Amino acid sequence: MRLTILHTSDIHSRLLPYSFEPSYTDTDVLGLPSANPCPGYEPKPDWCDENAYIYGGIARIGAILDEERARASRVLHLDSGDSFQGALIFNEFDGEAEMRLMTEIGLDAAVVANHEFDKGAENLALQYGAWGGFDLLAANYNFEEASLPWAPELERIVLPSRLYDLDGLRVGVIGLGNVSSLNSIYDESNSMGITVIEPEHALVREAGILRSQGADIIVALSHMGLHEDTYHATTIPGIDIIIGGHHHIATRPPIVVTNTESGNEVPVVHSGAFSKFVGRIDLVIRDGKIKSFDHALRPVANYSDENGQPQLARKAEVLDILEEYEEALATSYNTGQVIGYANETLRRYGNGGGDSMLGNFAAEAMRFYPGVETEIALTNTLGIRSDIPAGDITVDALFNSMPFDNTITTMFLSGREVQEMLDFVSDRSTDRGCSSQAQVAGIDFTMVCNPDNPHAADVKINGLPLDANGTYELATNNYIAHGGSGFEVLERNTTQVDTGISIRDVVMSAIIQHHTLPQPEEGICVEDGRIGIRDES
Repeated sequence: MRLTILHTSDIHSRLLPYSFEPSYTDTDVLGLPSANPCPGYEPKPDWCDENAYIYGGIARIGAILDEERARASRVLHLDSGDSFQGALIFNEFDGEAEMRLMTEIGLDAAVVANHEFDKGAENLALQYGAWGGFDLLAANYNFEEASLPWAPELERIVLPSRLYDLDGLRVGVIGLGNVSSLNSIYDESNSMGITVIEPEHALVREAGILRSQGADIIVALSHMGLHEDTYHATTIPGIDIIIGGHHHIATRPPIVVTNTESGNEVPVVHSGAFSKFVGRIDLVIRDGKIKSFDHALRPVANYSDENGQPQLARKAEVLDILEEYEEALATSYNTGQVIGYANETLRRYGNGGGDSMLGNFAAEAMRFYPGVETEIALTNTLGIRSDIPAGDITVDALFNSMPFDNTITTMFLSGREVQEMLDFVSDRSTDRGCSSQAQVAGIDFTMVCNPDNPHAADVKINGLPLDANGTYELATNNYIAHGGSGFEVLERNTTQVDTGISIRDVVMSAIIQHHTLPQPEEGICVEDGRIGIRDES
């Protein structure tokens, strides 16, 4: 029997098409059309600019899904979570648009992932209750014992697993939500009342239940991340395929591991993030086992002609709904307003894994902002979600790059606490390929990525060696100030003051002030090596 699974993941509110500069991996490895090729045109016409290709958009995704469904008999569309947070449409409508449009494109089931809780568990219950028309899955979240008023509703709507009967083939799907990025699960002071079940226990339990109900094949739909997915595929019997997300990785080809207990080969498939790809997995199943499979990534690219008309199909019903939100955003935010100009792509990651153009620019803007004016600043790298493309910098481009509504928190740290904070950054970064997980201002240091002894070396504060007995005022974001991403050294600090000043607004003000970026001669919005790398792994 044949089964086709269509897969999306980590859409992060990219419901509207957007422009960006694809990476080498996007284009040469994964097959995303490269920006500004204008094939067949020589010399290039005036309209052939950086917007010749735009990417993403739920209307294009909906059309691709319809095309793929027409080419298969048994089809499931599964999403690995994090459809919330990442663009202005989420900030304004709290997830209403995502729930409504994911329903419109015919989604069958989605994992409840960490960003689904970004505006609170109650908001998730409200938005799904009003607009959700697909299954929400998470076998490792238990709301039953929570005393909070929304808990019974989430316990009712979030299923651990679901059995789908597709023309005689019974497909069991188990959801696995992310735990590592959902700090509020563990922090009693910020608890959402969720009891966490170990993924291993949840998978074994639900696989047994689904098999007893007659499941021919078991799919784990995960937002645990690639490392955890391959570990579970290797160690837990009874799972036939794992389809995952969270780390924004696309696997081409899928990773295939051998389960140590059953001896079965288990494919692990990820389909990337930010609406860039729709994955398709075609399976041949015999006697409850996958005999063969084929996997492809469909790029979500939108080519426009010289009149600006899209040349690829878009789902009409989705466009009608999107128009409502586009008009409201344009009225409220003037999304097309130009606030500056980028002479080149302003990058969120540094070339060597240390400091970056946008990271340095944001951190400097934070510490120098009137009313803040601290000696040093630190913010998390992942708070910046995308590069800002070359050309006019619009309000919409800034929101895509910095979607979180974080505010600046100030506090006083001893020199020893500064060292502990930077040691933690080095430790966390070592586990992530020696790519810095924080961006700084007023600080220079070398990140030593040694698995046995990760630490920060040669720390200087505004050009002077760190004084262990000194006191330094820090500007950071309220998320990590409250312990987000594991920053316990900041969470326990008792001198915190939340200024209420939006970091995004601060960065916008800095862009307007400088207008044209980068400015290498002034050291503005450039990668300058303030975070050095010593990789001893």
